[in-house]
Amino acid sequence: MKYTARDHAFVYGVIAQELMARPDCDAAAVLEECIKVYGLQRGSRMGQTADAFGDPRTMQTYMAYGEWAPAPGEMEIEIPEESPSAVWNVKKCPWSQEWAEQGMLDVGKFYCKFVDRELVHGFNPELELGTGTTQTNGDAFCYFKWTGADMTPEHKQENAAIAQKVGTVRLKSWGYHMGHIYKTMGEVIEKRLGKEARDTVYARADQRIEDRYGKELVELMHAALILDYWVTPSRKPVERLAELFQD
Repeated sequence: MKYTARDHAFVYGVIAQELMARPDCDAAAVLEECIKVYGLQRGSRMGQTADAFGDPRTMQTYMAYGEWAPAPGEMEIEIPEESPSAVWNVKKCPWSQEWAEQGMLDVGKFYCKFVDRELVHGFNPELELGTGTTQTNGDAFCYFKWTGADMTPEHKQENAAIAQKVGTVRLKSWGYHMGHIYKTMGEVIEKRLGKEARDTVYARADQRIEDRYGKELVELMHAALILDYWVTPSRKPVERLAELFQD
């Protein structure tokens, strides 16, 4: 099955809602940590890929090394400013759409508040992303100011050259991204609340995932627990991993 950003939003949403339903802890603080660690991990992988291709970890190059690309019509972005820093008004987003339809805006707000800033910090802790309005809070668009990304025609050409050089190596499947958030949230929950709490949250989340997608996705999420999401597989001979499980 081919998964999408909306499926990623759902997997996050069910885990987050089951966590927030617990009355015996500061669930909001735990959820905040889950999202921050997840963002730092993704940003760190992006930086590793940039290093592998010999590019500096600047805000300009950050915009060229994202690990996913929107499908046609999936995003609508207005760019009112490109210099001295690029400004985006995101008017259509698959995450906010999914959360609105599934009644998950309560936990979607946390994701939108923290994830993108931590992605940038994971890429380079000296960079700073300006954020503001979000659709999960009922605003018309999500505001981003990519501080330092001066997207002059020359810099756009440089990023286009990076895109041509890197190709699809930077991209990860949505199955990978879902496996990432599934594992990271579980690790943080267990670290903060204990294994019993983690198991209870995930038993309920797994059932909700299975009810929507079937056992296949739950099994995929469990298989993905073996991966280290701090380390990018980009430009690494991952196709040889099967040899480790052969006689």
